Amino acid sequence: MLTLSACSGSDAGGPEESSYADGEGISVEVHPRLAHAGEDPAPADAAAYVIDAKLDEAEEGVEVQLQVDGEAGWTVVDEAETDAKGRASLTSAESGEQRVVTTDEDNPLGVHFDPAEDSPAPTMTDDFVDSIGAWVTRAQGYAGVRMCSRADDRAVRVKDGLLRLSVLDDPQRGLCTHKGERYAYRLNGHIGSEAFHIFRFGYAAARIRFQSPRGQHGAFWLQSYGLGTPGPASRTGAEIDVIEYFGDEHPQGGLTSFVYWTPPGGKSQTQGSWIADPEQYGEDWSSKFHVFSVEWTPREYVFRIDGEITRRIREGVSGQPEFLILSLLSSDYELQHIEDDELPVHMDVDWVRVWETPKTLKGERKASRGQGSPGRR
Repeated sequence: MLTLSACSGSDAGGPEESSYADGEGISVEVHPRLAHAGEDPAPADAAAYVIDAKLDEAEEGVEVQLQVDGEAGWTVVDEAETDAKGRASLTSAESGEQRVVTTDEDNPLGVHFDPAEDSPAPTMTDDFVDSIGAWVTRAQGYAGVRMCSRADDRAVRVKDGLLRLSVLDDPQRGLCTHKGERYAYRLNGHIGSEAFHIFRFGYAAARIRFQSPRGQHGAFWLQSYGLGTPGPASRTGAEIDVIEYFGDEHPQGGLTSFVYWTPPGGKSQTQGSWIADPEQYGEDWSSKFHVFSVEWTPREYVFRIDGEITRRIREGVSGQPEFLILSLLSSDYELQHIEDDELPVHMDVDWVRVWETPKTLKGERKASRGQGSPGRR
């Protein structure tokens, strides 16, 4: 999907409402507020809704506009061209009556909706105003792939409305030996929501400004209590790595999304990879905040950066409640990429939000606008 530059404040260039049947030949799926790139912290409600439009007769290169009805009439807030499957992704930070229309005078199409009504309501929001609240530091000690680091409360703090996770020297230990090299033992910021919030199916998003140097990776991920137990993911759950970032100078771009689960037989399975061509979604991961999200249904995971789809995974789909994790972890295989005197390193989180969609428990989805839906005039 190709999203073009917004034209906020310009006059609407779409057809008159009388020139098309509302929702005939075009539909939209309205997602929550999942898009907000920027240098400054901002409330979760300042993020933009994500609107996925679809032409029934797929055609590439059709211009569509997202317009908002206001005092000055219909105003364009975003525009895009459809891909080969007739799809286009748009964003709007506005509420109230809106429409997606084509600009082709010979074949006008349009569909009306209200994103506040047609997207799920948030069920959990944490904007870290003055404390970490009920988040808890996870019990991860010097073990596994992190023999030289451990989680610690001292690597977690809230200041000026931001959660800051850090990698710090561990002042209580000396040096750790890994593959013949010696490194300072490290403390990691590593917290989870298992004590206060779990959910099954819906959207989870976090607005994050990642660390710059290599030598540790920031992450936003979900995990189930049954992780590692052999069985179908629908019964035992999965680890859902919404996003990981391995630093500005990583040769593969630094961003990954993965899913891990243990099917019957006990051999762990993995789906996912490095995000290809990450510059199409942004290239300022350590200098700006971006919204990283997953849409989790009984059929698939859809990963997004600021509303743009980066990957779909249809294997290892968890059917169990999952909790949220935010972390900045220094794993042993990364230690050689940063000198001890370059510590501390920081990752900032502006907010975290969950939108639960319990109807998907029965395999249902909220109806899209269009496809014969009534619409509003």
